[in-house]
Amino acid sequence: MRRPEHIPRFSKALLAGALTGIIATIINLIYNVAFRSITKFVPDEEFNFFSITLASMIVLVLIGLLYFLCIRYISDVVFFVTIAILVIAFVCITAFAHTNSSEGAFYGDHGLVAGFIIIGGVLALTLLPYLYNHPKMFL
Repeated sequence: MRRPEHIPRFSKALLAGALTGIIATIINLIYNVAFRSITKFVPDEEFNFFSITLASMIVLVLIGLLYFLCIRYISDVVFFVTIAILVIAFVCITAFAHTNSSEGAFYGDHGLVAGFIIIGGVLALTLLPYLYNHPKMFL
């Protein structure tokens, strides 16, 4: 069977985002269990298996589409800077914008969500471009 010589970049970006989302989901679920067991934190109902899976997948597929737009119309450097700034901003907002000043910055829901954001951001910055640029990944 002959391999296609031209694979659409949009498809590669979408598939790279979906595969990165699957890997991020698995790592986020492991982090969720570890965070709960270490801190003895019992989060609200919104942090369940389904919400973590859905959020990880949707966000990283959208970041894959953003990667496609950045490499098509601008450059790779703009993508890296944009994602790095967004990750830093979301971690700062999540960790430090809470109402109870007696708690630490990364305690409770804020620590759980900040971990999800950091995991997704690191994978978006490293794994997504690797999967997109890999010559034999989606053949």
